Amino acid sequence: MATSDSAAPVRLVYVDDGGDARTITAFAALSLRLDELEAAKRALMSFRATLETDLGIPVDASLHAQDLVAGRGRHVYRPDLPDPAARAAHLTNCREVIHRQLRVIAELPGAQVTAVHRETDDYGRDRPALYRAWLARTNARLAASGEHAVVVLDGDGSERALVRAHRELPDADRRIQGDPVFLSARLNYFLQAADVLAFAAYQSVAKRPERAFMHDWFGTALPTADGPGAL
Repeated sequence: MATSDSAAPVRLVYVDDGGDARTITAFAALSLRLDELEAAKRALMSFRATLETDLGIPVDASLHAQDLVAGRGRHVYRPDLPDPAARAAHLTNCREVIHRQLRVIAELPGAQVTAVHRETDDYGRDRPALYRAWLARTNARLAASGEHAVVVLDGDGSERALVRAHRELPDADRRIQGDPVFLSARLNYFLQAADVLAFAAYQSVAKRPERAFMHDWFGTALPTADGPGAL
């Protein structure tokens, strides 16, 4: 039977995916204790306030790593900059936002970061299989630490393969509660943080030449993270 220890600590685990849908699929997770969630949110908001001061990116902007690294998207793309040198400097600063946020995540109270990846020639098969493997491992680790967790995913609930993974967890010593909670990353700062983690973890594994500047960012900014490891 699933445990009902109401006194056990509870974590919220924010998860997003990465990869290229052709050769690598990946997931990254930001795990935070429920009783430290407000402190973590204050730290993220303080970081975002510096972005408004430094780059004119509003505190409540929806930030995603793909936009930052390409210098595109609302609040990031700046067609008004006067010359190529200014635009190049702005792009460098936007890319550095990813590195800065990784360092902020590393300092969030009670934060645990994990990242996993798998080579693939069948994304539709291997992505949910990787998620199931990550979920089972996470559940076992929660049981060992005496904690419970709720998983939060970006989306609208239509990814039924991920929901099935939760329903397939055995009742014995189950620590991940219920189905995943689906929220829009556009409105959730922690899911946006998970997006940055997934993007950086993928880049550290794929080592695409055009992203050489960030190949070591995940490892250097998050030295205590678990991964990115093959699973």
